[in-house]
Amino acid sequence: MRLIVMNFWNRLLRMGHHDALNRKQQIRLHTLNAFAFASILFVLLFAAAFVSVGSYSALESLPIALVMVVVLWLNATRRLEAAKVFMVFSLVLVILGMALSDRRTGTEYVLISLACSSILIFDEVLKIFLGFVFSLICFGFYLWYDTTYDFVPDPTVPYEYMKSVVMLTSACAVAVQLLVFRSLINKYAEDLQEAHRKELTTNEELKTSNDELHSLSEQLDWIVKQKSNELQSYIDAINVHVYSAVIDTNGIILKVNAPLVRATGYCELELIGKNISILHAQYQQDDFYRNGALFHSENKTWRGEVKKKRKDGSHFWVDKVIIPLKNESGTANYFLVLALPITERKEAEEQKERISKMLEDIAFRASHKVRGPIARIQGLMNLMENGYIEKEEMSAIIRFLRMSIDEMDMTTRELTRFVNTHYEEKIIVSSEVDVKS
Repeated sequence: MRLIVMNFWNRLLRMGHHDALNRKQQIRLHTLNAFAFASILFVLLFAAAFVSVGSYSALESLPIALVMVVVLWLNATRRLEAAKVFMVFSLVLVILGMALSDRRTGTEYVLISLACSSILIFDEVLKIFLGFVFSLICFGFYLWYDTTYDFVPDPTVPYEYMKSVVMLTSACAVAVQLLVFRSLINKYAEDLQEAHRKELTTNEELKTSNDELHSLSEQLDWIVKQKSNELQSYIDAINVHVYSAVIDTNGIILKVNAPLVRATGYCELELIGKNISILHAQYQQDDFYRNGALFHSENKTWRGEVKKKRKDGSHFWVDKVIIPLKNESGTANYFLVLALPITERKEAEEQKERISKMLEDIAFRASHKVRGPIARIQGLMNLMENGYIEKEEMSAIIRFLRMSIDEMDMTTRELTRFVNTHYEEKIIVSSEVDVKS
């Protein structure tokens, strides 16, 4: 039974409640609903009690119940402000009419309670002031009317008893408002306390999470520091052993490192802002630009062995990689150029080619100019061993042998000079390479 009553009471208080109402409006709504229901209940009990003793003048209080029914209907249709205004000013007029109809019953004191109730019902100060003043004006009008016109008591009305009941009913109505108001304040205070408790719990959880986050942040900082050190080591290694530059899509040099500056013979300011073709060997420009245009359009990495030109006009070789640096849309705005010096390898390959050619020349000379006389000498020796040469032919054979020996000696001398000449050229080239390095 108690649960049924509590559910009914809570549903009555929340009549017209919706999420758009703020806390103050919710309190006013609940208070107004409680006051309206309590007023209806008290009016019905008041009328029934006096009718039961033969005083039918108490039926004049029924319009109060009608006003409260309208108030509940306005609240149910979410017209809270209209309900508050209608209740205060309509009740004042109804109570004034009852007081003027049955004077000296204490009904006029209800106007005082309504004046006080307007403070709890209205939000705006202006409405509170108007409701309070209007109630007091009506009370003053009653006092003027009561002193101006003669009062004729009705023998069927128990004035003293009715006055006490009216005053008690008014006090109960105000008490109901205050109790509802107090219960709502207590409820919201408990809600605030619970919210504060949850806030403290949340703060503890946030503190724990913050400690974990701080620990994780320290770990991430350590990892970032380690990776930064590793990256810096790679950059240092590049700056020591690798030539690097950054160029734009037009080939304009934007940045160069120290090894490339030293290798080219230019200073950094002489390279920044210049086209990278300043370092190209003349005979390679067409091929480079053709390849350069290809990777510019396709945004692909390009690699090749390229001969470069120093400031003094000398050349050096590099194994170069051009890497496109793409933006979020996948288009390359800049290119990273990395190159390894391969001059010694290239010169070694060129020297190997020269030596191979020299050996081919030596083999050719040995085959044609040395083996010819040897073959003739061997042929004559075979004829002599087999007795095919007469004595009178020996002098001619000896001259022929001497001529072949002289020819072979001359060829050997020429071959020796050829080898010595190429050996001296090799020494000179090696010395020039050492000087350049």
